[in-house]
Amino acid sequence: LRLKLYKKLVYRLALYQVLSALALASVDVMQVMFINYDDSPNIYDSICKAIGFLGVYTDWMKLLFTMWVTFHLFCFAVLHKNLKKLEVLYVVTSLLVPALIAAVPL
Repeated sequence: LRLKLYKKLVYRLALYQVLSALALASVDVMQVMFINYDDSPNIYDSICKAIGFLGVYTDWMKLLFTMWVTFHLFCFAVLHKNLKKLEVLYVVTSLLVPALIAAVPL
C-alpha cells in the first residue's frame, strides 16, 4: 500500500486526527452496547472501568490532535514557519498525556 499524501506533515496530522476520531467513535459504540448491564455489577465492573478509561483517553487524544493541527496550521499560515521537527512532539503528547489524564480516576 503506497500513500502519496502521507509524505506531507499536514496530511499526516489530518490522518492522525481521523484515526483518533475513529477510535473515539468505536469507544462510543462500546459505551452504548453496555448501557443496560446494571443487573450484575460484579461481572461488568471491570468492563465498565476499561470502557470509561478508553472513553476519556480517546476524548483527550482527539482534542490534542485537533489542537496540534490548529497550532501547526496557524504557525504555517500566519507566522510562515514550517515546524516539521515538532511532529514527534505532536504524536507523543497526543498519545501519552491522555493516558496520564485517564489514569487519574483509576
